[in-house]
Amino acid sequence: MSDCNHTITQGRPGETGSWCRACGVKVYAVDERECRDCGQYKRVVGGSICSRHQMAVTSNMNVTYRIAEGSCFEAKTSQ
Repeated sequence: MSDCNHTITQGRPGETGSWCRACGVKVYAVDERECRDCGQYKRVVGGSICSRHQMAVTSNMNVTYRIAEGSCFEAKTSQ
């Protein structure tokens, strides 16, 4: 899949991800793995965060990522 330089995307009924409205290229995809299984997922007082993106997340959240960049998901390492 190629990436485009347009800025407006839109989802499609019954599908995950987002497509460029100008050229029709699929720009964003949804990772099937849940944030709770990622090495960047951290429990904190009052909730949980993604330490990579420094944002609040829920444990069952799925990452939407730019296909050209790939998913940010990292497998947890054994401690």
